[in-house]
Amino acid sequence: MKEKIGLIAGGGDLPFEFLKSAKLKKKEIIIFSILNETNKGIEKFGFLTYWVSILELSKIIRLIKKENIKKIIFLGYIKHTNLLKNIKFDFLTLKLLAKLKDKRASTIMKAIIDEFKKNNIKILPSTYCLEHLLPDKGFLGKKKFDDKTLKDIEFGYKIAKKIADCDIGQTIVIKNRIVVAVEAQEGTDMCIKRGAKIAGKNFIVIKAARTSQDLRYDVPVIGEKTLKLIKESGGAGLVVEAKKTLILNKNETIKKADKLNLFVYAI
Repeated sequence: MKEKIGLIAGGGDLPFEFLKSAKLKKKEIIIFSILNETNKGIEKFGFLTYWVSILELSKIIRLIKKENIKKIIFLGYIKHTNLLKNIKFDFLTLKLLAKLKDKRASTIMKAIIDEFKKNNIKILPSTYCLEHLLPDKGFLGKKKFDDKTLKDIEFGYKIAKKIADCDIGQTIVIKNRIVVAVEAQEGTDMCIKRGAKIAGKNFIVIKAARTSQDLRYDVPVIGEKTLKLIKESGGAGLVVEAKKTLILNKNETIKKADKLNLFVYAI
């Protein structure tokens, strides 16, 4: 009998990339799709799919046990701003949140992972079946940059790492060694748009993982949509972290960067 793997799927395209890869590798996947987050098109892959609320941790664990799943993977985003709304959690979720010292994403995810571990459920890294989407160090497309831009990047990367380590966000916008915008709860796209309004043309977007990134959750992700937005907003290019960033539809995304005349550099 094949080993079953549970996918807890949030929003965005990353769960789709995983399911494409898992299908090619003939993995048996059970999907736990999050209501109001996961794209409904996820059912097209033909795997058994449960629709669950992120507020019902006890129900999710119960279904995982019912399906005799020993390993799960978290992929896709879940809006952290849900915690700011007046919504009702199940008792287990409420109990877990009440014990936390703060409500940062990393704090919450560590507590959830610990709860799964108590139930003998192992969490796989977000890169499982997706190793081919991780970039090596260096230029990923044809467009290159000069030494002045490299100094900008080296300056910005150190700050982006500090912001990520504080669990504020993963993205910053810089120009002329000035931090123009920092991502918070609004997300990457809004950070880029806000930064572009302040910086004008030829800004740089840098996306970084935490220094001790737990690969089981919140691994930085970019794709064609990110590049298109940078181009439309007047940016010069995008910097990501080598081996710690997932590039959706990687080959096509790099081709898109070339077409848009943007540099993509893995630091």
